[in-house]
Order: sequence, then C-alpha cells, then structure tokens
Amino acid sequence: MEYPKIITKLPGPKATEIIERESRILSPGIGVKLFPLVPKRGFGALIEDVDGNIFIDFLAGAAAASTGYSHPKLVKAVQEQVALIQHSMIGYTHNERAIRVAEKLAKISPIKNPRIIFGMSGSDAVDMAIKVSKFSTRRPWILSFIGAYHGQTLGATSIAAFQSSQKRGFSPLMPNVIWLPYPNPYRNIWGIDGYEEPNELINRFLDYLENYVFSHLSPSDEVAALFAEPIQGDAGIVVPPENFFKEVQKVLNDLGILLVMDEVQTGIGRTGKWFASEWFSVEPDLIIFGKGVASGMGLSGVIGRKELMDLTSGAALLTPAANPVVSAAAEATLEIIEEENLLENALKVGNFIKKRLEEMKEVFEVIGDVRGKGLMIGVEIVKDRESKKPDPELTGKICWRAFELGLILPSYGMFQNVIRITPPLVITQEIAEKGLEIMERAIKDALAGKVERKVVTWH
Repeated sequence: MEYPKIITKLPGPKATEIIERESRILSPGIGVKLFPLVPKRGFGALIEDVDGNIFIDFLAGAAAASTGYSHPKLVKAVQEQVALIQHSMIGYTHNERAIRVAEKLAKISPIKNPRIIFGMSGSDAVDMAIKVSKFSTRRPWILSFIGAYHGQTLGATSIAAFQSSQKRGFSPLMPNVIWLPYPNPYRNIWGIDGYEEPNELINRFLDYLENYVFSHLSPSDEVAALFAEPIQGDAGIVVPPENFFKEVQKVLNDLGILLVMDEVQTGIGRTGKWFASEWFSVEPDLIIFGKGVASGMGLSGVIGRKELMDLTSGAALLTPAANPVVSAAAEATLEIIEEENLLENALKVGNFIKKRLEEMKEVFEVIGDVRGKGLMIGVEIVKDRESKKPDPELTGKICWRAFELGLILPSYGMFQNVIRITPPLVITQEIAEKGLEIMERAIKDALAGKVERKVVTWH
C-alpha cells in the first residue's frame, strides 16, 4: 500500500462538509481538534480519511490505539463476543471475560497480589483512585504535580494542573489539593540542569516537600496520597531523574502517604515495559490504567494493594465498565502485545526514532530537547538552545506542514512547544523512518517561512 498518500487539499471536500456539520451540533467542550481530520478506516499505523487521503499516525488517538487499527485478532474477538451478548453488568452479575482481564493485569502489574476495579476512561479511573486513597487512609489532602493531566471528570479536573483554562467556570472544585513542581530535568523552577545534576534536582524537590508543603500547607499526617504520572504526558513527555520516585517513595512510606501512579498514557507497553513505573524501580500503592488496555475501546481502572481496595459494596459501580465486548477487546489487546512482542518493538522502534531525532537536533538549533521512553517521545522546540525560550508558533507550523505531507504529528506541552510522538505499538521501523523524513522536511519548510497555518493545540 502506498503511504502516505495525499490526493486532495486538506481538509478534503467530504471532510470539510462533516466538520461543518459537527460545528453545528456538538459542543466545543468535547475536545481540542488538533487537525481537520475525519478518519474513515485504519490499518496498522496508517489512517485513511473520508476523502481517501492516507496518513502515517504518530498520535494513536492520544496513545490509545496500542495495537493499531483493524488488527485481525482484535476484530475477531469483538465480533464473536457481540454476537453472543453485548452487555452484562459486572456491578450486578459476573463476567468471566472481565475476570480473565483482571487476572492478566494482576500478573503483569508491579503491585504484588493486587485487587482491581474497572472504569471506562482514564478520567473516571482517576476519580475512583481518589476515592480509594481517601477511603483507605481516612485522610483529606491530595498532592499532585504542576503539569499533570489527569482527565476531565470533576475529581480528575480538581487534581490536574495542565492548563488553567480547563478549570475556568467550574469552581468550586474538590478542595484539599496541593500542587508540586515536577522535576523536569530540562526546564524546572530551580534552574538546575537535571541531566547533569539529577541528584541535586531530586534533593531540591524533597527539600521543597518537607520545608514548604508539610511545614506550611498541610500536615503530612493528613495527606492521603501523591498522584503522579511516572512520565508526564500532556505536559510534554517529561521524564524525571531515574531515582526520583524511589527517593520520594521512601519519604511517603515513612509518612503513611500513598503513591498513586497515573499510567493511563504510560501503561500497557507504551514505554517498552508493561508499566512505566518499572523504569523507576518502584512499586506504587495504586496504578491507574486506561487508553491502550483495550486498544482505545473504553476500558480503564485501578490496580491496588489488596488491603487498600476493600471499598464499600457498589462504591466503584459503573454500568458499562468491563462489559463483555470491551473485555474481549482488552483480552485480545493484551494477547497481541505479548504474542507480537510489542514491548520489544516499542523499545526497538522508539530507540530508532530517538536516535534519528538526536541527529536532527545536531542540524536544527530549534530542537532544544529530545526525551522519552519506548514509543512515548517528546521533541521540545525553542527559539534557540541557549535561551530555551519556547517557540509554540514554530511548533504549530511544523506539525501543520507534516499534516499536509501525510503525517499526523501533534503539538502540545505546558507551553505548546513540544512535538508528541506516540504511534501505535505495532509501528514498523520502515513506517517510522518515513514519518521522520516528513517531520524533517516540515521543520525545514517551517524555518524557511513556507508554512502559513499551524495546528490547534491545548491552550
């Protein structure tokens, strides 16, 4: 198959008509429309739109389409299950397929002998993790990080701190939340080069936690949990120092505070391990999962230490959660990841992508930082490397030009200047190389002033 293949001006006529219809009927609250893209079908790491244009996909539906599109095993499992029964509610009856999925998640989890509750999206799973944290500790305060994107339900919005616009008009939100600076090695509030001095960055954070937060904001014995993304996603693929969470967990354990890892985006093989927590040698008390576990088909949940998960009966009841069809999708997804060695593929192709990006960094002064694990990679675009000043305008134009050339390449980050690379885990090195060629051309065209538009991003 030829890829990419752009046969119309973008957006094409059919896409334009559908986009106009959507604007008349759907609330803008449903999402941030990164591209004027109307997918019709997909295959592997490629997407065809309604006008017949074929794109390489470096987004994977917000890192959710873990097994790509139309994987035969996934299609077969879902078709067979929906022909039998499409709904049985685990809140009232028993679903063997959901049990098998839970057993598999328990097996691959870094938490020993866990219990699991199911949800439908990362957002509601975050809300459930908040409930578990408060119920099990009987403590009122939650710690979270600046830059965290935890979702859009009320609880998730309350602890998130990605863009302030996401909270406008919704107050009062959940009280008793304290936000901490994330230890971004490239760009942090202390001005420390965390790549050269990782221990200094860690120590500065621990000092802040003890001497500012616990001394002046909340007593430590009233803090239930610290919620963290092991690698911050929407903030710009921010990877903390290797020993950060290990050192933080020592402090938390001494104080009886839970470590809750939000692995909605980083989990299920995205970083080359089942869960990104494994990169940092920690065993969280709770892990939140979602997105890729059912290849984007609407399953999420919380994996937790057994003694923490003894909730009141029905306290985590959600009608469609882990229904037979989505459980079939999850079971197939987990099997595909194992059978096709997609953890290894994420590492192999991810390392190839990062190597090529580092080569581009040598050529383009505007590439300030390249970071990530596996197939979760960020490229920070700056005015120049010395000042590190973010360049969201150039970032948006690079991504728009890539789209025109047939590559779905989103921009986001706390300052809208990070290019996000989170393709399906099934992507091949050949497709990745073609995508990187397009990205390189897009950078050249944007720098040459040949690009007039830019992509939409979070603001």
